[in-house]
Amino acid sequence: MLDLLRFNFKKNILLFLIFFLGMGIACSPTIDGSQENFKESALSQTLSNPQSYLGINLSGVGSSSTQFPFIDHFKTARPWITTCQTKNTSDCHKVWDTEESDLLDLDEQGWVKSLPKPEDPPRYTQVSTIFFADIPKNTPIAGQYLILYDGEGTLEYGLSAKKDKTLSQPGRDVINIDLSQTSGALILIAETDPNQTGNYLRNIRMIRAEHESRYRDGEIFNPAFLEKIKPFKTLRFMDWMRTNHSPQKEWKNRPVTERVTYSRKGVPLEVMIALSNQQKSEPWFNMPHQATDEYIRNFAQKVKAELNPNLNIYVEFSNEVWNWNFKQTRYALEQGQARWGKDKGDAFRQWYGMRTNQMCEIWKKEFGNQANRVICAIATQTNSEGEEGKILDCPYWVAEGNKPCYQGMDAYAIAGYFSASLGDLKNSSVIESWIKQGDEGINQAFEQLKKGGLLPKDKDSLVDNYQTFLYHAKIAKSKGLKLVAYEGGQHLAPHRKDPNKEQVSKFFIQLNRDPQMYDAYLQLLEYWKQAGGTLFMHFVDIGKPTKYGSWGALESVYQETSPKYKALKDFIKNNP
Repeated sequence: MLDLLRFNFKKNILLFLIFFLGMGIACSPTIDGSQENFKESALSQTLSNPQSYLGINLSGVGSSSTQFPFIDHFKTARPWITTCQTKNTSDCHKVWDTEESDLLDLDEQGWVKSLPKPEDPPRYTQVSTIFFADIPKNTPIAGQYLILYDGEGTLEYGLSAKKDKTLSQPGRDVINIDLSQTSGALILIAETDPNQTGNYLRNIRMIRAEHESRYRDGEIFNPAFLEKIKPFKTLRFMDWMRTNHSPQKEWKNRPVTERVTYSRKGVPLEVMIALSNQQKSEPWFNMPHQATDEYIRNFAQKVKAELNPNLNIYVEFSNEVWNWNFKQTRYALEQGQARWGKDKGDAFRQWYGMRTNQMCEIWKKEFGNQANRVICAIATQTNSEGEEGKILDCPYWVAEGNKPCYQGMDAYAIAGYFSASLGDLKNSSVIESWIKQGDEGINQAFEQLKKGGLLPKDKDSLVDNYQTFLYHAKIAKSKGLKLVAYEGGQHLAPHRKDPNKEQVSKFFIQLNRDPQMYDAYLQLLEYWKQAGGTLFMHFVDIGKPTKYGSWGALESVYQETSPKYKALKDFIKNNP
């Protein structure tokens, strides 16, 4: 799945709004800020999920996400933006983003240590970040928030955020956020460490006022988020780890809890383990494609030491290492051809199989007599039937004297998406005619989704999926592996070249919201069960619909239910 399908942050969304709506100023001396910890609350200890066929992928952390997983919203902030407001020159005055992030003076956790002087070469004079960018106005996140911080300097607020000066005090600003008129909330560092003592602004936290006591008690997660993911047996952290295109190699450079924001490098392992323990859910981790053996080994050691010993762990090497939109596929081809020859066009599949096997061996060794807790998944490109043999059997590696790659694995992973080719460019004229037919067009679309046969380009209906599931179930059985789905659900997105893509996108969003999607989901899951599939991981938990797709089972963490979410919960209830 393309990254752009998951997150489309509009860089220029606030260009004409940014300076300055309701700015406030606060100068603050140093205070003692509380450090993050991972204590469970009494409420969270009562949460549990049934054993079921279903798990869920967690959507990526970012400033435009409606997942809101953390009590501290600063952990989802956009990375720092270099802003020029005060230099009164034609090329700089009130420039929203000077694109000089590489010139920032940051400490090892990403906090801004100093700002340039007017005579310094950099154009930027201030640094800012954004929350709640491009969030639907009906999302119930308006209200009072606390900005807690250490250090000396000046914080200012803008867009939908306004400071309440009467309630604020050094180290603790109170702001009110109202998205009904303006999108996004701005926090800007106008000055830091004014006395040049090294006491720069840092450890900035953004807490909803009613969650302050939870935060003080050491809780990490938004209780609404915990409740929404509560039913699911397994949590796949692929997007939380920013697996696609991951630059991570060395363990020392992994994300850590003290980082300014988790939106760039990913969510730290400690936080993922804390969530798994709190929810009593099995974690599914994706090892970065460039990770060293030391990285994998240390990762496994930390999971063994800190994860609830009653929980199993799914582990997968990277994600979709055959999707040419991802850097990991190109990397695998380079590595495979370097090892086996430039003429080996399938080297990326075989290198992926080899590296998956090596990763699994490291994990199993680290877990020792608990190795059965580690469920190693080896994945394939679902609709490229026949290509899975290159991954599973990896003859190039076997020729070097090694065992086939599937040996030592536990699970054979495929995707479980259905779209019935509604987004195919060859079908755009028919889809356009359905849009004009209102309810009848919606009915036609669901008939196509369930059975196919109504479009010129026709594949990936639910009936087609059942045959695909049967094919891969046979492969899994032949290798002694259990069949799992690493991702799955509806896959409705307009073709990027469709001239009518805006209308098609709205139609697809309407289909996702239609009650008939409930029946389509139950049919998908029933076919999966009948074919012999075991764990099915829906993609994803929460995400607002866009022209790139409606991937979330829920559109917001505060949405009570939806046809998709209800179908998932009902399937769990009826299939313990």
